[in-house]
Amino acid sequence: MTIDVSRSILKVSSMLALVSMTSACDDEPKYEPEYKNLEAFVSKAPIGADADYWIEMKNAFDEWEKVGLIFGYNGDFEECEKAIGGLKSANYAREYRCTPANTKP
Repeated sequence: MTIDVSRSILKVSSMLALVSMTSACDDEPKYEPEYKNLEAFVSKAPIGADADYWIEMKNAFDEWEKVGLIFGYNGDFEECEKAIGGLKSANYAREYRCTPANTKP
C-alpha cells in the first residue's frame, strides 16, 4: 500500500508543482492562460485506458482548486484516492477530492 501511494504521489509531483503555482496565483493574471491551457489540454487528451482524475483541494476561500493530476494507471480513480490518502496523512486537516479530468478514451 505504501509503495502504491508513494508511486501515485511521485507521478503527481511534477504536475502538482505546476498546477499549485498557477492556481495559487489568482492575484497574478499572467498565470491564468497557462492554467486554462493545461486544463483544456487534459480534458481532451486522456492517457491510458481509464479517465484521468484531478486531485482538488479546498482552499482558504472554501473553493476547490486543482492541485494534482493522476493519469496512466489502470484504475486512475483508485490511484487518486490512494494519493489523497498520502496527502491527508501529511496534513489531515486539508480537504481533498478526486474529480474527472476527461472521459474514458
